[in-house]
Amino acid sequence: MFKIGFAADATDADAAFLRDSQVPINMSAFGVAVKHAAWRDKPAWAVIATEDMSFDQAMLQHMATRAGAEITNVSASHAVFMTRSDVVADVIATAAKNAVRVAG
Repeated sequence: MFKIGFAADATDADAAFLRDSQVPINMSAFGVAVKHAAWRDKPAWAVIATEDMSFDQAMLQHMATRAGAEITNVSASHAVFMTRSDVVADVIATAAKNAVRVAG
């Protein structure tokens, strides 16, 4: 079940590793109010996995659009950081280059 919902495009071994290494989230993290969200005045980028079964696609698109993010959609599961690390790395590199231009 984990593989289908979280890592459908991962190998069975990688999906099992991800499943077995999960730890419970500390729900108190969601109770901390954000006083100033960085996306309000800093550039943002988003990689949205279009085959993500863990989050609603409309919500992900809405949040990225609201943040003014440069959105990269990629056919991948929620484990996009592992299964499409090439795309994620390219977006990080682009963000880093642009952040230097903005700061400089």
